[in-house]
Amino acid sequence: MSSNGRVPTIVTVTLNPALDEAISIDCLQIGGTNRCRLESLDPGGKGLNASRVIRRLGRSTLALGFVGGVTGAMIRARLDDEDVPHAFDDVADLTRLNVMIYESSANRRTRLLLPGTPVGPEQLNALYRRLEVVQSGGVVILGGSVPPGLPDTIYRDLVAWLGERGVQTVVDTSGSALATVLSAKPTLVKPNTEEAADLLGRPLQSDTEVLWAAGEIRRRGATYVVISQGAQGALGLGPGGGWKAIPPEIVAQSAVGSGDSMVAGLAIALSERRGFDEALRLGTATGAATALTAGTQLCHVADVDRLLPRVVVKLPVDPSIDLISGEVRR
Repeated sequence: MSSNGRVPTIVTVTLNPALDEAISIDCLQIGGTNRCRLESLDPGGKGLNASRVIRRLGRSTLALGFVGGVTGAMIRARLDDEDVPHAFDDVADLTRLNVMIYESSANRRTRLLLPGTPVGPEQLNALYRRLEVVQSGGVVILGGSVPPGLPDTIYRDLVAWLGERGVQTVVDTSGSALATVLSAKPTLVKPNTEEAADLLGRPLQSDTEVLWAAGEIRRRGATYVVISQGAQGALGLGPGGGWKAIPPEIVAQSAVGSGDSMVAGLAIALSERRGFDEALRLGTATGAATALTAGTQLCHVADVDRLLPRVVVKLPVDPSIDLISGEVRR
Protein backbone atom coordinates (compact mmCIF):
# COMPACT_ATOMS: atom_id res chain seq x y z
CA MET A 1 0.00 0.00 0.00
CA SER A 2 0.98 3.63 -0.29
CA SER A 3 2.17 5.56 2.73
CA ASN A 4 -1.35 6.88 3.41
CA GLY A 5 -2.74 3.34 3.71
CA ARG A 6 -4.66 3.31 0.43
CA VAL A 7 -3.94 0.90 -2.39
CA PRO A 8 -2.09 2.95 -5.04
CA THR A 9 -3.50 3.38 -8.51
CA ILE A 10 -0.32 2.27 -10.30
CA VAL A 11 2.24 -0.19 -8.90
CA THR A 12 5.61 -0.63 -10.59
CA VAL A 13 7.88 -3.66 -10.44
CA THR A 14 11.60 -3.31 -11.12
CA LEU A 15 13.27 -6.69 -10.85
CA ASN A 16 16.75 -5.38 -11.67
CA PRO A 17 17.10 -1.79 -10.39
CA ALA A 18 20.28 0.25 -10.47
CA LEU A 19 21.84 3.42 -9.19
CA ASP A 20 22.44 5.45 -12.36
CA GLU A 21 25.47 7.73 -12.42
CA ALA A 22 25.84 10.22 -15.27
CA ILE A 23 29.24 11.83 -15.77
CA SER A 24 30.56 14.19 -18.42
CA ILE A 25 34.01 14.60 -19.90
CA ASP A 26 35.50 16.48 -22.82
CA CYS A 27 37.00 13.39 -24.48
CA LEU A 28 37.27 9.86 -23.08
CA GLN A 29 40.85 8.58 -23.14
CA ILE A 30 40.75 4.79 -23.31
CA GLY A 31 43.53 3.36 -21.16
CA GLY A 32 44.36 6.75 -19.61
CA THR A 33 43.33 8.82 -16.59
CA ASN A 34 40.10 10.76 -17.10
CA ARG A 35 38.90 13.57 -14.86
CA CYS A 36 35.13 13.78 -15.07
CA ARG A 37 32.24 15.85 -13.79
CA LEU A 38 29.30 14.26 -11.98
CA GLU A 39 26.06 15.30 -13.68
CA SER A 40 23.52 13.25 -11.74
CA LEU A 41 23.09 10.24 -9.47
CA ASP A 42 19.56 8.84 -9.62
CA PRO A 43 17.54 5.69 -8.95
CA GLY A 44 17.48 3.68 -12.15
CA GLY A 45 15.39 0.95 -13.71
CA LYS A 46 12.28 1.18 -15.87
CA GLY A 47 9.76 0.72 -13.07
CA LEU A 48 11.49 3.12 -10.69
CA ASN A 49 11.65 5.79 -13.38
CA ALA A 50 7.98 5.26 -14.18
CA SER A 51 7.02 5.64 -10.49
CA ARG A 52 9.07 8.84 -10.24
CA VAL A 53 7.28 10.32 -13.26
CA ILE A 54 3.85 9.17 -12.06
CA ARG A 55 4.49 10.85 -8.70
CA ARG A 56 5.65 14.07 -10.39
CA LEU A 57 2.42 14.13 -12.35
CA GLY A 58 0.45 13.98 -9.12
CA ARG A 59 -0.81 10.40 -9.26
CA SER A 60 -0.59 7.60 -6.70
CA THR A 61 2.09 4.95 -7.13
CA LEU A 62 4.13 2.34 -5.28
CA ALA A 63 7.53 1.09 -6.41
CA LEU A 64 8.37 -2.56 -5.75
CA GLY A 65 11.59 -4.44 -6.39
CA PHE A 66 14.80 -5.69 -4.82
CA VAL A 67 17.70 -3.62 -3.49
CA GLY A 68 20.78 -4.30 -1.39
CA GLY A 69 23.76 -2.69 0.32
CA VAL A 70 24.90 0.91 0.22
CA THR A 71 23.68 1.51 -3.33
CA GLY A 72 20.29 0.08 -2.42
CA ALA A 73 20.12 2.42 0.58
CA MET A 74 20.90 5.35 -1.73
CA ILE A 75 18.02 4.35 -4.02
CA ARG A 76 15.67 4.32 -1.04
CA ALA A 77 16.94 7.71 0.12
CA ARG A 78 16.64 9.30 -3.33
CA LEU A 79 13.07 8.04 -3.72
CA ASP A 80 12.25 9.40 -0.26
CA ASP A 81 13.63 12.78 -1.37
CA GLU A 82 11.17 12.72 -4.28
CA ASP A 83 8.29 11.51 -2.08
CA VAL A 84 7.94 8.31 -4.10
CA PRO A 85 6.42 5.49 -1.99
CA HIS A 86 8.34 2.22 -2.17
CA ALA A 87 8.41 -1.23 -0.58
CA PHE A 88 11.57 -3.09 -1.51
CA ASP A 89 12.77 -6.51 -0.44
CA ASP A 90 16.44 -6.91 0.42
CA VAL A 91 18.98 -8.94 -1.53
CA ALA A 92 22.36 -9.98 -0.17
CA ASP A 93 24.60 -8.17 -2.66
CA LEU A 94 24.98 -4.53 -3.60
CA THR A 95 22.48 -3.11 -6.08
CA ARG A 96 24.32 -2.53 -9.34
CA LEU A 97 25.77 0.84 -10.35
CA ASN A 98 25.32 1.81 -14.01
CA VAL A 99 27.40 4.58 -15.54
CA MET A 100 26.59 6.87 -18.46
CA ILE A 101 29.54 8.82 -19.91
CA TYR A 102 28.87 11.90 -22.01
CA GLU A 103 31.73 13.16 -24.21
CA SER A 104 31.08 16.80 -25.06
CA SER A 105 33.69 16.98 -27.84
CA ALA A 106 31.97 14.22 -29.83
CA ASN A 107 28.44 14.70 -28.47
CA ARG A 108 28.52 10.99 -27.73
CA ARG A 109 27.11 8.88 -24.88
CA THR A 110 28.47 5.55 -23.68
CA ARG A 111 26.60 3.39 -21.18
CA LEU A 112 28.20 0.81 -18.88
CA LEU A 113 25.63 -1.64 -17.50
CA LEU A 114 26.26 -4.35 -14.91
CA PRO A 115 24.19 -7.57 -14.91
CA GLY A 116 22.54 -7.03 -11.54
CA THR A 117 22.16 -8.73 -8.18
CA PRO A 118 20.88 -12.33 -7.96
CA VAL A 119 17.27 -12.74 -6.80
CA GLY A 120 16.17 -15.98 -5.17
CA PRO A 121 12.87 -17.76 -4.52
CA GLU A 122 12.43 -16.13 -1.10
CA GLN A 123 12.56 -12.61 -2.52
CA LEU A 124 10.30 -13.58 -5.43
CA ASN A 125 7.69 -15.02 -3.06
CA ALA A 126 7.81 -11.77 -1.08
CA LEU A 127 7.10 -9.83 -4.28
CA TYR A 128 4.02 -11.93 -4.98
CA ARG A 129 2.76 -11.22 -1.46
CA ARG A 130 3.20 -7.48 -1.96
CA LEU A 131 1.34 -7.60 -5.27
CA GLU A 132 -1.66 -9.20 -3.59
CA VAL A 133 -2.79 -5.71 -2.46
CA VAL A 134 -3.42 -4.65 -6.07
CA GLN A 135 -7.13 -4.78 -6.69
CA SER A 136 -8.97 -5.84 -9.83
CA GLY A 137 -8.80 -3.02 -12.36
CA GLY A 138 -5.54 -1.71 -10.96
CA VAL A 139 -2.44 -1.23 -13.11
CA VAL A 140 0.96 -2.84 -12.63
CA ILE A 141 3.99 -1.79 -14.70
CA LEU A 142 6.68 -4.44 -15.13
CA GLY A 143 9.86 -3.41 -16.85
CA GLY A 144 13.54 -3.80 -17.44
CA SER A 145 16.02 -6.63 -17.65
CA VAL A 146 15.78 -9.87 -15.71
CA PRO A 147 18.35 -10.24 -12.90
CA PRO A 148 20.48 -13.34 -12.33
CA GLY A 149 18.57 -16.07 -10.52
CA LEU A 150 15.25 -15.52 -12.29
CA PRO A 151 14.14 -17.13 -15.57
CA ASP A 152 13.28 -15.12 -18.69
CA THR A 153 9.71 -16.37 -18.21
CA ILE A 154 9.28 -14.36 -14.99
CA TYR A 155 7.32 -11.56 -16.68
CA ARG A 156 5.05 -14.12 -18.34
CA ASP A 157 4.40 -15.77 -14.97
CA LEU A 158 3.70 -12.46 -13.20
CA VAL A 159 1.42 -11.18 -15.97
CA ALA A 160 -0.55 -14.42 -16.04
CA TRP A 161 -0.99 -14.38 -12.25
CA LEU A 162 -2.01 -10.71 -12.21
CA GLY A 163 -4.37 -11.23 -15.12
CA GLU A 164 -6.19 -13.96 -13.22
CA ARG A 165 -6.79 -11.36 -10.49
CA GLY A 166 -8.23 -8.83 -12.98
CA VAL A 167 -5.16 -6.56 -12.84
CA GLN A 168 -4.10 -4.62 -15.93
CA THR A 169 -0.43 -5.01 -16.87
CA VAL A 170 1.96 -2.75 -18.78
CA VAL A 171 5.22 -4.43 -19.83
CA ASP A 172 8.39 -2.74 -21.05
CA THR A 173 11.13 -5.28 -21.67
CA SER A 174 13.02 -6.81 -24.58
CA GLY A 175 14.58 -9.96 -25.98
CA SER A 176 13.37 -13.34 -24.80
CA ALA A 177 11.52 -11.78 -21.85
CA LEU A 178 9.35 -9.82 -24.31
CA ALA A 179 8.88 -12.84 -26.57
CA THR A 180 7.64 -15.05 -23.75
CA VAL A 181 5.40 -12.53 -21.98
CA LEU A 182 3.06 -12.15 -24.96
CA SER A 183 1.45 -15.55 -24.42
CA ALA A 184 0.21 -14.33 -21.01
CA LYS A 185 -1.79 -11.58 -22.77
CA PRO A 186 -0.51 -8.38 -21.14
CA THR A 187 -2.76 -5.35 -21.41
CA LEU A 188 -0.08 -3.21 -23.08
CA VAL A 189 3.51 -3.67 -24.22
CA LYS A 190 5.85 -0.86 -25.27
CA PRO A 191 8.92 -1.93 -27.20
CA ASN A 192 10.92 0.59 -29.16
CA THR A 193 11.50 0.10 -32.87
CA GLU A 194 14.75 -1.79 -32.40
CA GLU A 195 13.26 -4.12 -29.78
CA ALA A 196 10.23 -4.84 -31.97
CA ALA A 197 12.49 -5.50 -34.96
CA ASP A 198 14.59 -7.89 -32.89
CA LEU A 199 11.46 -9.69 -31.68
CA LEU A 200 10.07 -10.15 -35.20
CA GLY A 201 13.37 -10.75 -36.97
CA ARG A 202 13.01 -8.06 -39.62
CA PRO A 203 13.90 -4.35 -40.00
CA LEU A 204 11.20 -1.77 -39.31
CA GLN A 205 11.90 1.46 -41.14
CA SER A 206 8.61 2.95 -42.30
CA ASP A 207 5.40 3.62 -40.38
CA THR A 208 3.75 0.92 -42.49
CA GLU A 209 6.30 -1.63 -41.30
CA VAL A 210 5.97 -0.48 -37.68
CA LEU A 211 2.18 -0.70 -37.90
CA TRP A 212 2.48 -4.23 -39.29
CA ALA A 213 4.80 -5.09 -36.37
CA ALA A 214 2.28 -3.77 -33.86
CA GLY A 215 -0.39 -5.94 -35.46
CA GLU A 216 1.83 -9.01 -35.29
CA ILE A 217 2.62 -8.38 -31.61
CA ARG A 218 -1.11 -7.98 -30.93
CA ARG A 219 -1.73 -11.27 -32.71
CA ARG A 220 0.73 -12.92 -30.33
CA GLY A 221 -1.23 -11.80 -27.28
CA ALA A 222 -0.95 -8.14 -26.22
CA THR A 223 -4.18 -6.13 -26.20
CA TYR A 224 -2.48 -2.79 -26.88
CA VAL A 225 0.91 -2.25 -28.50
CA VAL A 226 2.84 1.01 -28.52
CA ILE A 227 6.09 1.08 -30.49
CA SER A 228 8.18 4.14 -29.65
CA GLN A 229 10.12 5.71 -32.51
CA GLY A 230 12.36 8.22 -30.74
CA ALA A 231 12.09 11.75 -32.08
CA GLN A 232 9.52 10.52 -34.62
CA GLY A 233 7.04 9.79 -31.82
CA ALA A 234 5.16 6.54 -31.38
CA LEU A 235 2.71 4.31 -33.18
CA GLY A 236 0.02 2.49 -31.23
CA LEU A 237 -2.48 -0.22 -32.12
CA GLY A 238 -5.38 -1.54 -30.05
CA PRO A 239 -8.78 -3.21 -30.45
CA GLY A 240 -10.30 0.03 -31.73
CA GLY A 241 -7.64 0.92 -34.28
CA GLY A 242 -4.28 2.58 -34.63
CA TRP A 243 -2.84 6.06 -34.06
CA LYS A 244 0.40 7.85 -34.72
CA ALA A 245 1.62 10.36 -32.11
CA ILE A 246 4.09 13.02 -33.27
CA PRO A 247 5.89 15.17 -30.66
CA PRO A 248 6.72 18.83 -31.24
CA GLU A 249 10.26 19.65 -32.28
CA ILE A 250 12.56 20.00 -29.28
CA VAL A 251 16.28 20.35 -28.57
CA ALA A 252 16.90 17.00 -26.91
CA GLN A 253 19.53 16.75 -24.19
CA SER A 254 19.40 13.01 -23.43
CA ALA A 255 17.13 10.14 -24.43
CA VAL A 256 17.82 8.24 -21.19
CA GLY A 257 14.54 7.63 -19.37
CA SER A 258 12.32 8.87 -22.19
CA GLY A 259 10.84 5.45 -22.85
CA ASP A 260 10.21 4.91 -19.13
CA SER A 261 8.49 8.28 -18.98
CA MET A 262 6.30 7.35 -21.94
CA VAL A 263 5.27 4.18 -20.10
CA ALA A 264 4.31 6.29 -17.08
CA GLY A 265 2.06 8.46 -19.22
CA LEU A 266 0.47 5.43 -20.90
CA ALA A 267 -0.18 3.79 -17.53
CA ILE A 268 -1.77 6.94 -16.11
CA ALA A 269 -4.15 7.12 -19.06
CA LEU A 270 -4.93 3.41 -18.74
CA SER A 271 -5.68 3.72 -15.02
CA GLU A 272 -7.93 6.73 -15.66
CA ARG A 273 -9.81 4.93 -18.46
CA ARG A 274 -8.84 7.49 -21.10
CA GLY A 275 -9.03 6.73 -24.80
CA PHE A 276 -6.05 5.09 -26.45
CA ASP A 277 -5.36 8.18 -28.55
CA GLU A 278 -5.15 10.29 -25.38
CA ALA A 279 -2.86 7.69 -23.82
CA LEU A 280 -0.51 8.10 -26.78
CA ARG A 281 -0.67 11.88 -26.43
CA LEU A 282 0.24 11.86 -22.73
CA GLY A 283 2.92 9.19 -23.17
CA THR A 284 4.52 11.11 -26.03
CA ALA A 285 4.52 14.37 -24.07
CA THR A 286 6.13 12.80 -21.00
CA GLY A 287 8.76 11.09 -23.11
CA ALA A 288 9.62 14.30 -24.96
CA ALA A 289 9.74 16.27 -21.71
CA THR A 290 12.32 13.85 -20.31
CA ALA A 291 14.41 14.19 -23.48
CA LEU A 292 14.72 17.91 -22.61
CA THR A 293 16.68 17.04 -19.44
CA ALA A 294 20.36 16.12 -19.22
CA GLY A 295 21.92 12.84 -18.12
CA THR A 296 19.62 10.50 -16.23
CA GLN A 297 17.20 13.22 -15.10
CA LEU A 298 13.49 12.88 -15.76
CA CYS A 299 10.75 15.22 -16.97
CA HIS A 300 9.52 18.39 -15.30
CA VAL A 301 5.78 18.85 -14.93
CA ALA A 302 5.88 22.30 -16.55
CA ASP A 303 7.45 20.80 -19.68
CA VAL A 304 4.84 18.04 -19.86
CA ASP A 305 2.04 20.61 -19.57
CA ARG A 306 3.64 22.78 -22.23
CA LEU A 307 4.24 19.94 -24.72
CA LEU A 308 0.98 18.04 -24.23
CA PRO A 309 -1.30 20.24 -26.40
CA ARG A 310 1.37 20.35 -29.11
CA VAL A 311 1.50 16.57 -29.62
CA VAL A 312 -0.25 15.62 -32.87
CA VAL A 313 -2.23 12.37 -32.75
CA LYS A 314 -3.67 11.11 -36.01
CA LEU A 315 -4.81 7.93 -37.73
CA PRO A 316 -1.96 6.28 -39.65
CA VAL A 317 -3.09 6.39 -43.25
CA ASP A 318 -2.13 3.26 -45.15
CA PRO A 319 -4.74 1.45 -47.25
CA SER A 320 -2.78 -1.82 -47.11
CA ILE A 321 -3.14 -2.09 -43.32
CA ASP A 322 -6.29 -3.10 -41.47
CA LEU A 323 -6.37 -0.67 -38.54
CA ILE A 324 -8.38 -3.02 -36.36
CA SER A 325 -6.12 -6.06 -36.66
CA GLY A 326 -2.94 -4.47 -37.93
CA GLU A 327 -2.75 -7.12 -40.61
CA VAL A 328 -1.68 -6.39 -44.19
CA ARG A 329 -4.60 -6.62 -46.61
CA ARG A 330 -3.96 -8.95 -49.52
